Amino acid sequence: MSKSYDHIIVGGGIMGASLALQLTAESDSKVLLIEKSFPGAGSTGKSGAILRQHYSHPVTIAMAREGLQWYSEFEDRFQRSISFHRPGMAFICKEADRDNLERNVKLQRGLGVDTQVIDGATLRELEPNGNFAPDECAAWESEAGNVNPVQAVNEILSVAISQGTDVILGQRVTSFLKANEIVSGVVLNDGQKINAGMVVICAGPWTGKFLSDAGIKLPLQALRPEQAFFEPPPGSTERRLIYGDLTHGLYWKPELAGWTRVGFLDMNEDAIVDDPDHYDEGVSGKFIQECRDRLSLRLPHYAKAASWGGVGALYTVTPDAHPVIGPVPGLSGAWVMSGFSGHGFKLAPAVSRGVASILGEAKPGSFDPNFFCPQRFQRGEAIEVRYGYGILG
Repeated sequence: MSKSYDHIIVGGGIMGASLALQLTAESDSKVLLIEKSFPGAGSTGKSGAILRQHYSHPVTIAMAREGLQWYSEFEDRFQRSISFHRPGMAFICKEADRDNLERNVKLQRGLGVDTQVIDGATLRELEPNGNFAPDECAAWESEAGNVNPVQAVNEILSVAISQGTDVILGQRVTSFLKANEIVSGVVLNDGQKINAGMVVICAGPWTGKFLSDAGIKLPLQALRPEQAFFEPPPGSTERRLIYGDLTHGLYWKPELAGWTRVGFLDMNEDAIVDDPDHYDEGVSGKFIQECRDRLSLRLPHYAKAASWGGVGALYTVTPDAHPVIGPVPGLSGAWVMSGFSGHGFKLAPAVSRGVASILGEAKPGSFDPNFFCPQRFQRGEAIEVRYGYGILG
């Protein structure tokens, strides 16, 4: 293994793995990815990995569209399974959000997304077992899908390795190797120093502290979203679609094991995580019952569905629920890609392709580096969203 690289990537989640793949796809760049544990050990492995294009900004719509297409082509292109499925997704809207929903659908359709506004009657056609009021509406996105997050990150990293990426697992990057605010590499927990022309921090919930230790303050906060799993009752005939329910603040989706994953949309309900190395990865019986109660308002047959427990996951969020992507403020030779606030899987292909292009001095595609500038909060340029739930973008 070399002691000098063109690019060092810190973090082996979906963002780091995707960037490694893109950096080595069409160049001879020497790339090293360093992961302190195993691929997907942070936010990625517990992600719902929902792939939808329902956003309220042209930039994120275009990026999510690019990402969905990339995942849909991955298995044929690389002959590796990531368990891509396309069940479709419905965003059920409460009356206060109807105008926003209709404007967003119009915007998305103008950018090529196959989506439409449907009423309560059509929702009942999609899900005959569901409780939907006649005056409710939803954005129906037929192309929406999901992947298996653990398969995806491992297969993407495997492709990157086949293209020449070196990988170090089980060692932690403790600091930048730098002088006079110029980064020239990283220092590992065993004291090893590795040089690089560029260091990219994709460390998810560990990013904020790492940068803080280097004297860089960015508004990154780790949260603990809880997720519950239920077994559909025997004989259930539900269509197993993906749903985002703004009325009840809930989302649910089918899992490959046949379970249904359920979580809340409001990140204000998620606990703050001070130390992502030591946090509660379980869920309470109270949370599971709350999920059951909310879900059974839509699908009554879940009122007595068997529970398969749940998991406390990790998000890294920013004040506007959009990531910080770009040069690390105050340092030369370092970039940051973090704070995806639950959007990481959807945006990873477009972000990684865009960043790889910029680092290679090419055009960034649908990725707009100014939109996600890390200094936007200092400038008072936070991204505005049309929904009360930042996770919806």
